[in-house]
Amino acid sequence: MESQMREIQILVPPVAVLRNGELYEAGMTRYFLWMAGHGISGLFLNGSTGEFTILSDEQKVETVRIARRAVESKMFLIAGAIAGSPELVCGLAARYKEAGADAVAVCPPPFFRHGQPGIIRFMREVADRSVLPVYLYDIPAFTSPMSFDTIVQLSSHRNICGLKDSSRDFARFEGLLSTIKPQRPEFRIYTGSEELLLVSLVMGADGATVATGGIEPDRIMEIVRVWRAGDLNRARQVQSELLPLIRSWFAEDFPEGFRKAVAAKGFL
Repeated sequence: MESQMREIQILVPPVAVLRNGELYEAGMTRYFLWMAGHGISGLFLNGSTGEFTILSDEQKVETVRIARRAVESKMFLIAGAIAGSPELVCGLAARYKEAGADAVAVCPPPFFRHGQPGIIRFMREVADRSVLPVYLYDIPAFTSPMSFDTIVQLSSHRNICGLKDSSRDFARFEGLLSTIKPQRPEFRIYTGSEELLLVSLVMGADGATVATGGIEPDRIMEIVRVWRAGDLNRARQVQSELLPLIRSWFAEDFPEGFRKAVAAKGFL
């Protein structure tokens, strides 16, 4: 029961809230405050669900600024800085800090495939130079995957503070928890897969970064709440009820299903 009382963070990667290609600040503000009001711990901005590929650097920075202005100190803000060089990543991180971000999420350089030695060099250089704490962002569906050993090595860097694991490889996820946490308990490990939320909590994850929290925050937070209370059966039931919805949102070209669901809430 003691482990169930540890701090759990549920972060949401919100879709880009745009109108005619421009940021829709009124909709963004309502959306962010709505999530905060439902207990969501933080936002994971400018990642894959956040459609960083269609945003200019100015729009990415402004997204952080709007989020911080809206939620003030209520939410933890991580912003994705996904670029091909440490200079570009760290330049964006500096602008994010000025705009109010708490940390920066970094994945291996996009487009080209990279081996593990190159990924380690890249991440270490970013972490050495970044003015914000760095969270590793492992999303092998879209970028070069980080191996188990690479993540373990990088977790010892003083400015690398956590991981969002979107690999959907639970055996590896469990191994990372059991390997890294005893050596560095403050290193935060989040699942990026809503389907694995409950089992990740049971195994010791610090929380999750899941787009479903931006559509059904009450049910995501209910999973956490009833699991904490020891009602594993109810937690399993809520998780199972969400699975058909999650599959339907992923069935369309990503992240279009999530975008439509957010639009149905009236925020786009």
